[in-house]
Amino acid sequence: MNIEKVEQFYTLLNQSALLIQQDLDGTFIEGLVETGENIVDEGKVHVEDGLPGPETVEQLTKLYQSMDWMSLTPEEKKQVVQLALIKAAKEDLLQPNHQPTPDAIGVLVAMMIELFFEGKQSLHLTDLSVGTGNLLFTIYTSLVSRDKSLTLTGVDNDDSLIALASTFSALLGIPIELQLQDSLQALLINPADIMVMDLPIGYYPKPIDQESFQTSFEEGHSFSHYLLIEQSINYMKDGGFGFYLLPTSTFEAEEVKSLLSYVQKVGHVQGIIHLPSEWFKNEQSKKSIFIVQKKSENSKQAQEVLIANAPLSSDKEAYHKFIADIRHWKTEQGII
Repeated sequence: MNIEKVEQFYTLLNQSALLIQQDLDGTFIEGLVETGENIVDEGKVHVEDGLPGPETVEQLTKLYQSMDWMSLTPEEKKQVVQLALIKAAKEDLLQPNHQPTPDAIGVLVAMMIELFFEGKQSLHLTDLSVGTGNLLFTIYTSLVSRDKSLTLTGVDNDDSLIALASTFSALLGIPIELQLQDSLQALLINPADIMVMDLPIGYYPKPIDQESFQTSFEEGHSFSHYLLIEQSINYMKDGGFGFYLLPTSTFEAEEVKSLLSYVQKVGHVQGIIHLPSEWFKNEQSKKSIFIVQKKSENSKQAQEVLIANAPLSSDKEAYHKFIADIRHWKTEQGII
């Protein structure tokens, strides 16, 4: 990867987004969406109702002429997008549930998928809290380099985040079906081999009855992250896997018993991978990967649930041992 090239293109992307943001008097994300669409349209500046103005159009045109987006490798494009997302999160003060999932986590989830789906080349991945799409895009970039054929579906109820995900999918050349809707309503999507979700944490604002969701609470509002796990299993193929990012503290709370009880009815709790502390600001923000398999005729609960601490990928020896240990566990437990 050419870091100097990545920084140059990020600077151009940032400058053009800021120009549009100022002219439209909007958010940085709106500027990113507009400039991304202009780049996809070979540098043609889209003007609506006289905005952006002629002077800005001229500045943008010069920026786009100095930018040969197609000269970047897929990895370089992905890095530019990641930097732009970090900038957007800071500029627009995105709430924690809307923050883009760091690439390091996406790469690790991709490795988990590779381990659990060895030998299977065609996979359908779905994210019911897709947000900006960064988690799915990171996984796609990682797995396609390993000759996997992937179909992606993303659902979210935030129109600005979905718009950004759509723009970035075009910039990255990653095909994805995106749907703007509440993921806890009836969905028109095909069953997935794999559900991957960096779950939004908190209470679902609308009332939910227990006839609709077994993970809903008898009184008051229910946890949106519990409901989303249940919903995702509903739209998962038999024998499919869910890789869910949750705060590590979730597994220490009393309420988790209701979630585990539901999962054990319809599937198997196969593992919990604790992510490196160095990836998080503090212990309170630390996350883990909750690995669930939906029941099928051939599936079975691991006699020994996988509990592991992921090392930093920079520690090559520890990382290779971590991967080898999971492969050995999977074979020993007969997980398919």
